[in-house]
Amino acid sequence: MSRTLQPMAKRRGSKSDKPQGKPGRRTPKRRGNPWPWLIGIGGVLLLVGIQVGVNVYREANLPGERFRSQGNVHVSLGASTPAYNTEPPTSGWHTPHLAPWGTFLDDPPHDQELVHNMEDGGVILWYRSGTPDENVERASALEEVVGTRWPRTVIVPREELDATYVLTAWTRMQRFDDLDFEGKRTFLEAFHGIDHHPGF
Repeated sequence: MSRTLQPMAKRRGSKSDKPQGKPGRRTPKRRGNPWPWLIGIGGVLLLVGIQVGVNVYREANLPGERFRSQGNVHVSLGASTPAYNTEPPTSGWHTPHLAPWGTFLDDPPHDQELVHNMEDGGVILWYRSGTPDENVERASALEEVVGTRWPRTVIVPREELDATYVLTAWTRMQRFDDLDFEGKRTFLEAFHGIDHHPGF
């Protein structure tokens, strides 16, 4: 009796069961949504822009003039250095030690000492040197401006001033032809006590 052989059933899951795509063609991958990244980056840029704008606005509204910093290099007292870029100085070469805080009627400290006071957050109140009576009057007026609120100040005479009073802080200067208590106190409020050592 003859037997007819039946073809073997294909194995489930065999390679031949899978549909054959065109050779060399890959199924495209689904890309992620880029919007969260774009929104995040845009938010960071917006915050940076706002901070820069605030800083520019504050700088524009600070009292006095701003000058380029000439650095924080220490020198020995009386050492020869390049000229300061302002008169009186507002930054640059200075001694490792400070001038005493307080009022001077004559024999003022060296500029190189006073610059260090400004680096340490001090404000120098200069008055045009005149007669002994004028010096007492001007120094007393500046002491009244300062009071006890701003201890890191030095009041000093200077012969070559282009105004009756000049206030300086690190990289800042404001000139006054009269007492202007409010203007001087605004300057003190803005710059007194701000440390300008490298890294601050």
